[in-house]
Amino acid sequence: MAHIAIIMTGLTGNLHASLEVASRLENEGHTITYLAVRDVKNKVENCGFNYVALPEIVYSLQLKDLNFPLKSSWFNRKIFSLKNKKTILKTSERLLNLNQYKNILEKTAIDFAIIDQELHDLIFVLFALKTPFALSSSWFSNRMGSGLKLPPIRTDMIPRKGLVGNSLNILFNWIKIKLKVKARILVNKLSFKDYRRQALLNYAKTNGFPTKKIVASNLPDLFTYPHIQTLSMTMKEMDFKHKPYKNFKYYGPMVFESRDKNYSKDISKSLVEIFSNKLKENKKLIFCSVSTLVPGDITFLNKLIEAVRIKKEWLLIITLGDKIDKTTFKNLPDHVFLFNWVPQLEVLKNADININHAGINSINECIHYKVPMLIYSGKNFDQNGCAARVHYHGMGIMGDKDNDSPEQISQKISRILNESQFQNKMNDFHKLYQKYRDKKISDILPNSINQKSKL
Repeated sequence: MAHIAIIMTGLTGNLHASLEVASRLENEGHTITYLAVRDVKNKVENCGFNYVALPEIVYSLQLKDLNFPLKSSWFNRKIFSLKNKKTILKTSERLLNLNQYKNILEKTAIDFAIIDQELHDLIFVLFALKTPFALSSSWFSNRMGSGLKLPPIRTDMIPRKGLVGNSLNILFNWIKIKLKVKARILVNKLSFKDYRRQALLNYAKTNGFPTKKIVASNLPDLFTYPHIQTLSMTMKEMDFKHKPYKNFKYYGPMVFESRDKNYSKDISKSLVEIFSNKLKENKKLIFCSVSTLVPGDITFLNKLIEAVRIKKEWLLIITLGDKIDKTTFKNLPDHVFLFNWVPQLEVLKNADININHAGINSINECIHYKVPMLIYSGKNFDQNGCAARVHYHGMGIMGDKDNDSPEQISQKISRILNESQFQNKMNDFHKLYQKYRDKKISDILPNSINQKSKL
C-alpha cells in the first residue's frame, strides 16, 4: 500500500474533482493525505481524508516586498537589482515559503504525489525532496504541434471549420500567444515584478531540476512541464483529434458524488417543490450555474430571464454565487428561481439542460448526468476551448454571452430541448465516460507505486 499525497489549490471545482481522485485511489488500496494551499480542512476531513494545511502561495514579488531600498530611477533600480541578484533571489526563496513547504512534505513522509500543475513552488520542492510525482490537470491538451490540428485552449477555434479554423490561422494564434508570453515576461523584468519567476527557476536549478525542459508560460501558468507525466481530468474522445504528447494521459472526468450532502431545509424544500412541479406539469427544467471563480455576468443573466419570461412550460433555476444579491433582479416571473447556492449535482439529476460558463468541472458533471448544454463561455482561461469542444461534438450549443439577444438565447434553448441529437450525444459520451470510471487510476501511475500496494 502506497502513501499518496493529493496536493491541490483548494478552489471549489478543483477540490471536488480531486476528492474523487482521492476516493478512487483509497478504494484501490492506497493511503491518502490531502494537502491544499487554501483552507479546506473541514470539507476534506468531512469526507474522511487526512488533511495537512499548506502556507498560501505568494503570487507576486517586487523589490518593495523584499524590503530592499527603492531607487528613484529605473536605471538605478536595474543596477541595484543586478548587483544584489544573489541576495534578492535568496530573500525571494524565503518569502515564497519554500523551506516551509519542504519541512511539511518531509514530515508527511509520502511515497508519491499527484499535484496541481499550477503549484510550481511545490513541484520544485517535491523534486528537491526526490519524491516521485505526477501533475494533475483539468485542462485539455494545450501544446502547439500535431500538424497544427490543435488550437490554443484559450480560443474558441474549431479545427478545419471555415477560414478561422484553418492551419494558418491556428499557427497565427499560437505565435500571438507565445509573443504575448515573452512580452509579459520582459515587462515584468523591466518593472521589477519578476522575482517570483526568477527565484523559482533559481531554486529549481540549484536542486538539479532540468530547467531547459521547462516551457515558459503566463496564461495562467508561469511554466509548463512537457517532460513530466500529466494526468488530465478530461476525455481524449472529447478533445479535438490530434496526437497528444507522450507524457499527457487522460484519466477521465472526476465527479465526486458524495459532496454537498448537508444543506439547509429551506433549500431542500424549495428544490423539492420545483422538481415536483416539473413532473406534475410536464415542464422542462433549465439550470444555469454561474462560475464560482468570477462574479456572474448580471447583464447576461437579465437576458436569460427575459428569454424564458413567456415560456411558462420552462422552469429556470439560477445560482448566483456569493457575489450577487438576489434583489438585483426585479419583476421575476414565477417560474424563475434564484439561489445563491444549490447542491449542483442534485439539481443536475433533475435538469433537462444546463447553461454554464464552460468551466470544465461543470461540463464533466453534465456528462456524468447526461445533461445537454448551452455554453456561454466566461472567456477566461480554458473556457473558450471547452465551449468549442462541446459545440464541435454536438453535446450542446455555444453562444456568445455578450452578443446573444434574449430571443436568440430562447431559440438555442428550444433547439436543445426539442432536437434529440443533443441528448443522444450526451448519452454516447456518458458511455465513454463510464469506461474511464471503470479503469484503475493506479494503472497509469509508476510501477513502483503499484508494487507497494501489493506488499
